[in-house]
This record gives sequence, C-alpha cells and structure tokens, in this order.
Amino acid sequence: MRILFLEKSQALLHGLTYGFHDAGHHVLISGLLTGLHLPALLQSFQPSLIVMTGWGPELTLTQQAYICKQIKQAKVPLVYWAEEDPAFVHIWSLPVALRMQADFVFTVSPETVFVYREAGIRAAHMDVGYDEELYRPDERANRPRIPVAVVSPASPYMYRHQLEHDLAGALHTLIWPLLSLGVPARFYGKEWAQMKPFFGLNIPHDWIVEQTGQMEARQVYQHADLVIEVQSAEKSISERMLAAAGSGGLLLTRDTPGLRRIFTPGYDMLASSSPIQTADLLRHYLERPEERRTLQANGLRTVRSHTYGQRTRFMLRTLIEEGILAADAADCLHGKKEPGCPPQPVCITDSLHTVQPGESLWQIAQAYGTTSGKLQQANRLVSDLLHVGQLLRIPPKTAEDGEQFSQIKKWLDQAARLFQLDPLLLYGIAYAESDFGQNAGMSTAGAFGIMQLKEKTAKGLGVDRTDPWQNILGGAMYIKEMLYEFDGDLPMALAAYNWGLNHVWQAVRQGGQAVADARAGGNPTLRHQDHEVHERGGENLSGSQENRYRDKRWEARPFLRRSFFIFSVLLTGDRK
Repeated sequence: MRILFLEKSQALLHGLTYGFHDAGHHVLISGLLTGLHLPALLQSFQPSLIVMTGWGPELTLTQQAYICKQIKQAKVPLVYWAEEDPAFVHIWSLPVALRMQADFVFTVSPETVFVYREAGIRAAHMDVGYDEELYRPDERANRPRIPVAVVSPASPYMYRHQLEHDLAGALHTLIWPLLSLGVPARFYGKEWAQMKPFFGLNIPHDWIVEQTGQMEARQVYQHADLVIEVQSAEKSISERMLAAAGSGGLLLTRDTPGLRRIFTPGYDMLASSSPIQTADLLRHYLERPEERRTLQANGLRTVRSHTYGQRTRFMLRTLIEEGILAADAADCLHGKKEPGCPPQPVCITDSLHTVQPGESLWQIAQAYGTTSGKLQQANRLVSDLLHVGQLLRIPPKTAEDGEQFSQIKKWLDQAARLFQLDPLLLYGIAYAESDFGQNAGMSTAGAFGIMQLKEKTAKGLGVDRTDPWQNILGGAMYIKEMLYEFDGDLPMALAAYNWGLNHVWQAVRQGGQAVADARAGGNPTLRHQDHEVHERGGENLSGSQENRYRDKRWEARPFLRRSFFIFSVLLTGDRK
C-alpha cells in the first residue's frame, strides 16, 4: 500500500511512518502543504490511505476545509491519530477530526474513544509504540554505567501553575526521594536547575544534561541501572517508557492504570505509589544487579509486543474490519512489500544522497551544512558506518519559515502543552504582539519581547522577559490567568491581555458600550489567526454575558499564586 502522512514535522521519523515502512508499505511524508502542492501530490503518489497527526500554525480553518475537499475528491480514506488526547480532545483533536471529516480516529486515550463516537466519528484506542530498530539493547558490556537516569523535561511552570496536574504528583513521588537519598543521577532535559523551590533540594549542576536527542537517549537507556520516567498521564503510556524498556533499561515510574495495561510492576519494571516506596525501591535494586537483569529481560519481552510495527498491523486490521480498507489490504499484514518501495520513509522536502566510495558520515554532513548526529537521527542509523550505494535522507537545514520562527513555534507549542492552551491562541498572541519576534523590542507602553510583557507583569509571573523562552512562558501564564479571571471568555481574556485587567474590570462595572469596547480589545489577536480562535471559542468556550461578571469579586491570579506558595511550602517543609 501507499501511505501518505500529512505532516511537515520531522518528529514522525521514528514513529508510525517506520511501522508502515517496516511492514512493506511505501511511505511518503507531505511536508508543508500549499494550495497547488496537495492536488499534485495526490495525483502523483496515488495513496491508498492518508494519515494525519499533530497540529501547526499552517492548519487554519481555511486549510482544513481545503485539505478535506481535496481528500474527498481523491476518494482516499483519512485517518487521524490523536496523540495529544485527552488534554486536547475538545480544543483540537475532535474539532479537526470533524472539520476534516476523518473516516476514523485512533486515540492514545482509552476514555476519549466514546467522545469521538458520540460525535459520529468511528474511533478506537491505540497506544503509542516504539521503534525497535532504533531502541534495542547494547551488547557491549564494557560501557560505563549510570546509576540513575531521568530522561524528561522538568516543566517547572506546569508544576507551579497546574497543581492538580498529574505531573506534580509524579515529580514528588519519584524525584524528591531520589534527591533526598543523594543517589548519583543524571537528569536529561531542560529546566531541572529551576526545581529547588519545589523540592527544597538542589540538583547539582554537573548532574544536568539539557540537550538530549533520540540517539543520546538510546545510549542513556542502555547504560543506566535505573531509568526514571516522569509520566504525567494516569491512563496512557509514554513512548519514553517503551523505548527505555526496549533498549534494555529497567524502568521506574509512577504506578498508574495506564502503566498496568502493558507492564506488571515487580516482574518487568518498577512502579511506585509514594515517595517512601520510591526510596525503598532505589535502595533495594541499586544494590542487586542480578535482580535488575531479570526484570530488564522480562521488560524487553513485554515491549516487543508494542512496537510501531505492531501498531501498524492493529491499525490496518481495524480499518479492514470497519470496511474503510478493502479486504485485499490484508495481504500487507503478512509482509508483502509494495513494489518500488524506497529503503526508508521520505519527506518530499528532503534531499537524497547516495553514499559514494570513500565517503564518511562526517564528510556528507559537512557537505550539506549539518551534523553527523542529525543525519544519524534522520536515517535511523545506530553508528557512523555506511555502505556504498546507501541512500541517505538530508532534511532541510531550517524550517520553511526560517530558524527564528521554527524555534519560536517549538517554544509556543511547548508552552501550549504545559498550560493546556490551544497553540493557535499562543500563535495569534505572538503574531499580534510582535510578529513572531520581528518587533520584539520595547514598546511605547513599556512592553517587551515576543509576547510583549511589561516589567511588573513579568516580575509577578516570576519570569525574565528578556529571555525569549521565559517571555513566551510568561505570556502563556498570563493569558491562562486571564481565562480563569473571565471564566473562559476568550475575547474578554484577550482584552485584558491587550488593554489591561483593571481597564477591563472598569468597563465591566460600567456595562453597556464599555463592555463591547473591552471585548473588541482582543480582536487583533483573533484576526491574526484567520479567525481560528474566534470560531473555536464559539464552539468550546462559554459565551459572554455582560451580567456574568458584575457579581464576580474574586480574582484568579492572587488565588492561584497563594495556592502555588502554599504547595511549595508543603513540599519543602518550610513553615516559617
């Protein structure tokens, strides 16, 4: 079969695309879609199935309608894989699946299957998987060992602003006892140095490695005695869990229903329900290598049933049973390879290079202005060894909109996930306030940065507005607080962001035309999103009533900040 992935991101390289490819399918990744691009792509490639996942600023309402029309005209089934559920089911996954008329949705969240079915979309639960070719044990026994490895971003801002989020409990259950015992560890991920206010304990600077790619993560999993995974979701699993076990690592994570759907704590991994239990598990298993090896071997056997190849076969069987794919598609389930299938999935924006005699990976990387590590990641290479005639993918050096926008978009996506906001909302604010950083200098009103924060606001949020990442975090925190303030009314929240909270409350007290003027204060942000957020707000956010706010006397920000302070005091034990 020919499978077309509507995706411009390189994040799919070691995911479902390779699952389909390894099963013998011809896989093509679309790259950024344009008006003339998609019809020509559908005509030339003639896919049997189209798969879509994720989000991006290019997927406006206009683009969604256009893509849906082209796919329907081509009469090709469209499948949506909702990897961000359950957090974003109502603000992204379900609206997109409805607008694009997806034939079927696979969701990583078991409890959201009924949400799609109630909306009239056929759906099934399918967990993430892992790439068994990339994540596998290292047979070399002479490599230096790491006692404990934590491979996860710290997300201190989520910990501070979403105290009921599962991540807070996971961090307190798993990381606090690790630091209390003083067990030598390595923390692979950003912002761990900022966690002292929450744990009351410093993470030594030389324990932290901020930048960790897939290749580095694989080596960490292979050479750590214990791998701690800070899983935030209760009922789903993470790809890092499966990758760690598939690489031969012994996983230690929080005990959740989603975890027990796949693993058996004490048999193929370790799970903890409290800081005390975590401390006991660390003391016990760090001193018993034979017991560790037994659990590692069992874990490896367990996850081999959860590769992306297995996920591909499940997806195809389901689509055949549902009548979306023809019965003869079952031939693909038995490894029948598509004629002309390239040696790996290819994105149409990539360059291709055929390895010549005497060429090394480093030489090829230098010729294309990239690094050996990036080529390894793009081509699923586990070493620098190449053979003559081997075809290598050369991804574009920068995103289509330039390096600055690419990095800002990543930060905006991450901030949206941290605070459970619609990413298009943050895109709209960043565009309206500074044109994605092009006009990030000091305004006449004293606002600065990508999200145009004033000094007093930034200090109140605890961020450095001169740092681009913290500026974005500050903007995300502030709009989240304004949404609390106005009970989810998006125009009023945006008005407070642009016009000032005090001005908006004054308008509310005046009523009438003053409220209408205040609501209009948020319109620049709404306009800059092709009306995406405005229309979505009508679907998912409660409407505005002038009288709703007249009797509202509590303010969200002081209440939230008092809660954050109390929670941090409880964690650190400082009750002075």
